[in-house]
Amino acid sequence: MTFFLIVGIACVVMANIFMGGLKSGEQQQTAFHTEKHEQQSVKLKPALYFGLTGLVSLGISALIYFL
Repeated sequence: MTFFLIVGIACVVMANIFMGGLKSGEQQQTAFHTEKHEQQSVKLKPALYFGLTGLVSLGISALIYFL
């Protein structure tokens, strides 16, 4: 259970880092308007994979905890 919990939290944090979710509002707005569509899509794929992996790991951890 602890393994899935740690992996889930780490993957969610990595997804935030790839998407730029840990920036202030002004920094996010500046990055969004200055990046091209190709640059945004390159960051989207790993963020999506890390986010889904994190949610699945947290779900497995919750199932193990409650069962």
